[in-house]
Formats: sequence, C-alpha cells, structure tokens
Amino acid sequence: MRILCNLPLECFDDRKNLRGVELCTFGPADRMLVDGVHFPFDVAFDPSRQSIDQLLASLPNGFQPDLVMIWWPDQEPLPANFENCPVPTVGIVSDYNLSLPTTTRLQPFFDVLLCDRAGVDLFAQMGYPDVRHFCQYTWKRPFHDRSPDTVRDLDVAFAGNLNPAVQRERAPWIARLCNLESRGAKVAVHQGVKGSAYGDLLARARIGFNRSIRGEMNLRAFEVPACGALLMMERENLEVRDFFVDGEECVLYGEDDFEAIALELLRDEPRRARIAKAGHRRAQQHTLGNRMPALLSLLAQKGPGRSRNGAAAAKLGRAEAMLTTWAHGDATLAAAMDAVRAAPDDARALNVLAVATLRWKGVAAARDAVSLLHRACSADAGFAPAAWNLAHVLHGSDRQDLYLKAAEEAQRRATHARDCSQISGPLLPLGYSAQSIDWSRALQHAWRTAKPSATAHLLQPQRTELRPPSPALA
Repeated sequence: MRILCNLPLECFDDRKNLRGVELCTFGPADRMLVDGVHFPFDVAFDPSRQSIDQLLASLPNGFQPDLVMIWWPDQEPLPANFENCPVPTVGIVSDYNLSLPTTTRLQPFFDVLLCDRAGVDLFAQMGYPDVRHFCQYTWKRPFHDRSPDTVRDLDVAFAGNLNPAVQRERAPWIARLCNLESRGAKVAVHQGVKGSAYGDLLARARIGFNRSIRGEMNLRAFEVPACGALLMMERENLEVRDFFVDGEECVLYGEDDFEAIALELLRDEPRRARIAKAGHRRAQQHTLGNRMPALLSLLAQKGPGRSRNGAAAAKLGRAEAMLTTWAHGDATLAAAMDAVRAAPDDARALNVLAVATLRWKGVAAARDAVSLLHRACSADAGFAPAAWNLAHVLHGSDRQDLYLKAAEEAQRRATHARDCSQISGPLLPLGYSAQSIDWSRALQHAWRTAKPSATAHLLQPQRTELRPPSPALA
C-alpha cells in the first residue's frame, strides 16, 4: 500500500521494515525534530498555507497514494481543501484529553479515525462516522535498545512529563515512587530526557515505572521493555494485556500493592531479570514495521466514508484544529477568516476568528476580539465558548462589570445547553494551563454522558472588586 503521511515513520522504524508499505512523507523542510533528531520529509510542503491539491501535484513521479495518513491533527495543521481529498484519508489522534476543544469538528476530513480504546466511543458520540481502535505507539528503533555493556545501577526509573496540571493523576504515583528511596531503593525521576539519553536511562534501570493517562498503551509501555528494563504498569490499563502477559513479560500493580510488588521484584533479581528478558523479547514483535500488516488489514475494511457537512463546516473544523498546532499566527488567522467568509453569521466561526486574532497579535488585538465575540454572542444565544472568551478578554481590562456580566452569561449558557455542540469550541487561554485542561476533561465527560451542563461550573465568574469603568473595551 502506498501511504502519503505527515510523519516520518522512520523515527520509529527503518523504512525497509515497514512491511507492505511504500511511504512518501510531507512537511516543512525545517521539521520534523523527533527526540532532538531531524528526520527530513520527502516533499517540502507547508500544510498551514498550502492545499491538498498542491501537495498531490508535487509528489514524486510515479507515486500515486492509496491513502493519506495524518498523525495528530491537533498538533499538525491540515492542508486546505483536505475535505475534498480524492484519496481515502486516515486520521490518528492521541492527546485528546488535552486538545478536545479544538478537535470536535474534524468529521469532514477523515474516512477513518484511529485512536486508543477509550477514545472510540467518545469520537463516535461526536459524530465521527468511522472510529477504530489502533495502538499508534511503539518504541523507536533509533533510540531504544538493550545495551549489554550498560550497568543497571538504578532500581526504578521514570522519565516523562511532570507538569502537575497535565499529569495530575500521575503526580501522587510519582511521589509514591520517590518514597521507595526511604525503603532502600535507588530511584531516578526525570523530565525532558530525550533520544539516546532517554534510552540510556532506561538501560540503566532494573524496573521502568509507567502509568498511562487514558488507559492506553503509551510510548513508555514499549520503550521500557525495549531497553531491557522490567515494565511496571497500572493494572486497570485497557490495552496492556493485548501486548504483554502479566507476571511473565511485565508486572501490573494497583492502588493497594504498588510498593509491595516493586520491592519484591527488587529483592528477587532472578525473577525480575527473567520477566525483563521476556518483555524485551516480546517488544521486538511490536515494532512499527511488525505492526504494519495489522494496520493495513484494519484499514482494508470498508466503512461509510467521511462526513459531507459542506464547505463551511470543513473550514471551521480546520481553523479550530489549527489553533493548537505549530502553524504561524498569520496562517491560523487566514484559516479562521476563511471560516467566517464561508459562514459570516456563524457564532462558532466568529469565535475562532477572535481566538486566532489574539493568538497572533496578543493584547494589541483585544478591541477587535471583543467586537468579534460580541457578534458571536449575538449570533447564537446558546453558544457558551464565545461568552466565556469575551469574559476572559474583559477580565484583563478595567471593565470588571462587563467581565462579570459576560462570565455569568457563559455559565448560564452552559447550564442550559441543549446539546454538546453548544459548549464545544476553543476556550481561552489556549495551551496547557490548568484551566484549559479542566475544560478539555469536562468537555470529554459532557460528550460521554450527553450532559453539557456538566461544564457549567468551570465557567463560574471570579468575583473581583469592581474598579471605575472606562470605555476602552465597552
């Protein structure tokens, strides 16, 4: 199968190992940096500024793709006019727990959406016509391997995101991990270790600690055994048993036995080494190259195809998703303006244009953003994100009376929302602040339970002492 892809898959495995696949990759020439290493694309192409038609016209002679595969559309911009791609399209989503507010309207773009097991029902609830489970993660052959010359001088190691807002559930577990030192274990916990240095760290560990965020098999679940350490993972994980056998190739722990299991493994080196060796052997079966036949078989199954919701819906979906990608501010703004031109009176399009304006120009664009958000609030009396974003902008002004009015209106709209479409949309501030992550989590819960009012408590206005008003942002 000939696959046109926005991710250089050789960051995971050599192309010659991608069984059954002829690959052509595309992206900006200065990307992609993976673990500090530059993996060049076959075709230099900027999806934030160019169209799918331009991409297809620039492919090497003789390469006619059977499908276009987009990894992480919440991080990588979609080409313009992608909804009309003449080739079947596949999207792969990962961190929807962080980016859901900007990825609820990508239905027009993908014939098939792939995600972890926990996400299948969620995206189906959001109207994606064909959602399938696929484990997108594995270990990276360039960086992860068992080094026979490395001394395993660490008892337990962990390297990963320690942001307490993003990883709030894992933070207490990291504390429990560190507390093993008081019981004689040598523990290493790091953030920001990448590439070969990360592989070297795991190769020094007897045990690699892991805990997923969505019950998924994450990268670390494969990297730890690939580097020869014993994988310890949460027992309630939804996918780990598909890949490793508990007690034979990994060890699963729970709330009540984590410390006991870890210390027992450290005392019984023959058992620990035997399980680690078996896990390493099993990990070799889970390279991306070995995973390819299953992926191709999954994608060979015919489905209903992508949604045909019209040009306006597609332009809105592309603009919203682009907000959290690497796209430059002017390209994001251009996409948002396309959405407004397609639907001048759509509150969702006006909202994304206001957010894109602020993303590019910052506080200098506050007056323009306020004007757009007022229009959005008037265009749809039930759309909550526009009211909240208006409140957010006003909160930084001296018009606290207007801020409170807008925030109370946002909360009212969320409380009385008829369906989740009335609360779905990007909220300020963008990024991975605690508030943004809370909104993404609440939005996920609302879609899963069909209870949009569950988000209302997050839009509660912060009471502040009113200052004398000025007409600056009125």
